[in-house]
Amino acid sequence: MKVEELSQYGKSLNGLPEDALKAQERIAMAEIRNKYGFIGRIPFFIKMFLEQRRLKRTYPEAHAQLMSHGPEAKEFLMLAAMFNVAARSDGRERAYEFMKAMFQKVAAEAGMTAMYQVDELVECEGDVFDNFKKFNVAMFEASSDMYQARFEDETDRLTIIIDRCVTPELASAFDVPEMGKIGCDFDLAGYPTIVDDVNAEFRRPCTIAKGSDHCKFLFYRKATAPDTEEVDGHMVKWEKSLNR
Repeated sequence: MKVEELSQYGKSLNGLPEDALKAQERIAMAEIRNKYGFIGRIPFFIKMFLEQRRLKRTYPEAHAQLMSHGPEAKEFLMLAAMFNVAARSDGRERAYEFMKAMFQKVAAEAGMTAMYQVDELVECEGDVFDNFKKFNVAMFEASSDMYQARFEDETDRLTIIIDRCVTPELASAFDVPEMGKIGCDFDLAGYPTIVDDVNAEFRRPCTIAKGSDHCKFLFYRKATAPDTEEVDGHMVKWEKSLNR
């Protein structure tokens, strides 16, 4: 099979298969139950439902923008409501840490492998890293309503530069700036679980949600990445902790 024949090839970043969505839901439900208890989760979900309604009423322009990005965007409203409900009881910092931990568990245990269809991708014809590069380009191109992306495709490296990311824009519009970073946090937990399989190394020295004017994804063929990378306008010795 060619990589272009995979069912997820050319699908949006939000277009996960049904089984992956169910796995993510199970993980999220378990994390909520662990935090609020079996009985306590019921009032939590009621508050979430009411908070979603409040967000729609309070931020009609933001909600209209959100809905213009398709049905998958509804998930953002749910997450914004979840964050606000948690923040009212625990404070914003602890609420963000709860959401971050949940998203990273989803990424590591279900999300990233399913997003890239890794089990099938590694069996495709041709070089696995080249196929991984193709998959990335097709996925970001299919997500053009959420990201403005540029690509630099080289033999041993794929650079993806994101000039616009809708997620932090929506987070700001709904007054939940913390949620602008959730997708970035997802990546930081998810990519380490798949890069060995696709013969790659992942680096991301800057993101819009964490203060830069662009995001830069760097995927190197394993064992070809340089010792240094440009971070905040300076060449520095690269460490994984510099990923943003």
